[in-house]
Amino acid sequence: MLFETALLPSAEAAVYLRYSSSIIYALIRNKKIQFIKRGKNYLVLRASLDDYITGNLYNKK
Repeated sequence: MLFETALLPSAEAAVYLRYSSSIIYALIRNKKIQFIKRGKNYLVLRASLDDYITGNLYNKK
């Protein structure tokens, strides 16, 4: 059960990050986020999306 909720289709990953689908595919292509390819579909690890967000935070001083 946990494994199913940890994987998001690329369209849901785009909604989760509030990015376009093309940006998600670019992140996949450039291996910036972890994914699994099932046939023609990409499943993105939710934890990878969270790591991507926290890795791109910056503090303005």
